[in-house]
Amino acid sequence: MAAAAPAPAPQLIDLAGVDAAPNPIFVSAPFDVASDTPHKKRGLTLMKRDGDCAPQPAGSGTVPSPDTPAAFKSSADLQALAENAPTPDGYSQAFVNKDGSLSASKYMGLHTLTSFDTLDCASLCDQADGCEAFNLYIERDPSVDPNTSDCPNPPSVTNYKCTLWGAPVVAEQATNRGQWRAAFEIVITGSNGCNKANPPASIDGFTGPTALGGAINAPLDNGKNTYLGYKYLPFSQSQGYDAAACATACHAQTGYNSRHPNADGSYAICSFFNAYVLSQNAIPQGLYCSLYSKTWAPSYATNRGQYRGSDRYTVSRSYSYTLA
Repeated sequence: MAAAAPAPAPQLIDLAGVDAAPNPIFVSAPFDVASDTPHKKRGLTLMKRDGDCAPQPAGSGTVPSPDTPAAFKSSADLQALAENAPTPDGYSQAFVNKDGSLSASKYMGLHTLTSFDTLDCASLCDQADGCEAFNLYIERDPSVDPNTSDCPNPPSVTNYKCTLWGAPVVAEQATNRGQWRAAFEIVITGSNGCNKANPPASIDGFTGPTALGGAINAPLDNGKNTYLGYKYLPFSQSQGYDAAACATACHAQTGYNSRHPNADGSYAICSFFNAYVLSQNAIPQGLYCSLYSKTWAPSYATNRGQYRGSDRYTVSRSYSYTLA
């Protein structure tokens, strides 16, 4: 258990502490067996319109050669981005590398990304209240606003689009394959869809869970630091995603504080915790439990991960519980 810090800054993920913990245990299924039981130890559609040839935002992706709709839809490089993209922790894959974006219910917005990044798209879904699914796809767009007479078929740009949805999605809904703008054809490739996993169970003695868009990063409360430390539990055959383990850590922290009170006899009670999965380069590593003496609102869940060198650490399945 890490000691409480004098300022909120140490609420950043303690990667040194993670390094000091046991390595996560990964188990693979055996080959050439019929069965195995592991040992317990082990849309929206735009109407056609005439544009004014105004420059459009530059895309972030590669434009195939030749610059045609057919070359875009058949680009092996673009399709490989979708086929090789990781499924974010806390989500299940609904479909991969379709040639259409979603046409579904409960549309919640669109974001253009700078890369084909399923982790970023999932993070946007986590931050959006009520988001249950996302669709990340690659879109061929015009470089200028097409006009029938002056710029009917301009050069293209390649954009990465992330749309959010408030209901689960299926492959059969990936039917929005583009549209015409003057003589320019907008088309889709590399369309991936993911559904969010169910929230964790309720815990006796606590209210929650409350879904968060990241990990809590609380400020000082009238000059007082409410952060009590953390407990990190590497995943193994005996340790999975179990928010109740964080509740146990919360109670244990209160017990420790009661046995080591302040000079006046007072001590901090753990009354709130944030449980989330910490992943390294998209691979879940363990359960991270941040402990607090005060309840903090979801608006303070602003820590969505960090880098250490080339390693990317991300936050997923982040939920909070408050002592009842």
